Amino acid sequence: MRSKFVLCAVILCCSPIIRAQETNPEPLGRETRLETQPESFTPKRLNQKGGAHNPRLEERVTLETDDGWKLNARYLRAVQGAPTLILLHTQKSDLTEWNIWFPYLKRYGYGYLAPDLRGHGFSFVTPNGSTVTYKTFAISGPDNEFNRMTRDVEAAVAYLTTNSITADRIVLAGSVLGANLAIKTAAIHQDISMVIAISPALNINDVLSINPLRAYGKRPILLVAGADRARQYKEFQLINDIAKSACGKGNVSVLVEAKGIGPELVTKYNIKRVLDWLKNPRLPRIVEASTATLQGAASDAPAPQSNEENDLNRGNQSTYTDGYGE
Repeated sequence: MRSKFVLCAVILCCSPIIRAQETNPEPLGRETRLETQPESFTPKRLNQKGGAHNPRLEERVTLETDDGWKLNARYLRAVQGAPTLILLHTQKSDLTEWNIWFPYLKRYGYGYLAPDLRGHGFSFVTPNGSTVTYKTFAISGPDNEFNRMTRDVEAAVAYLTTNSITADRIVLAGSVLGANLAIKTAAIHQDISMVIAISPALNINDVLSINPLRAYGKRPILLVAGADRARQYKEFQLINDIAKSACGKGNVSVLVEAKGIGPELVTKYNIKRVLDWLKNPRLPRIVEASTATLQGAASDAPAPQSNEENDLNRGNQSTYTDGYGE
């Protein structure tokens, strides 16, 4: 009898606790609140340029050339008012050589369109449906497949213009073969805004650079090179001289690294200088003054830098006022 009384007391004591748990359930939404990022983690640019509910996402797209090639490409739209870069890889490579660029371009608000050039990467289906790689392409002749890759670049430009991106917001950036293709295509299409040429050369599989550079016109161009390969660097010096003569010294900027060639020249240590150049691509105009005017201040003035030194240091001297980017 006593044991039954104890058992009943235990049940009576516990029952309010059970009822309390049933009548006061754990509030919903705690897990959601834990996963919600603080407002400070949301980039301000994203709020200003389309809202947090409309983030820029990369797309896989297909470009079609006027001679029937279908090219694999990666595309990210730019924020309003920012440029879009067409990224042209070197020979025997593919669009993945630009992997280091993609997150920085997105962070700056820039757009990009990076194709696999014909015969490279996933762009291996010919117009007649067969499969082929660059290894079968002739490396000589003014109309070989390497020269026809200008049509690949033009297909990229056409894709952007159909997406309401005007030519003055398009930048061609190329590496080695891609650099020569960028210069050649920009010489034909004078409305392209500017070019970034990484390790351009005089002749790559008969894709030439000198005559296109002479026809390039008075537009900005950034030349990037490594100094550790004697022959390539001599070619680069010649290209630089011709560019300054044809394009105007104020339109030519130079970035020389101690070593490297092609895509390896642009790293996490200097890519911001390259992208900042896009905001202010022209060198300051040099104002000439008479000797008499400067005579009084000559003793106090520091020694002037050469044009090449100004080119190399411009990343630290320039101030930028464009609204896009960080």
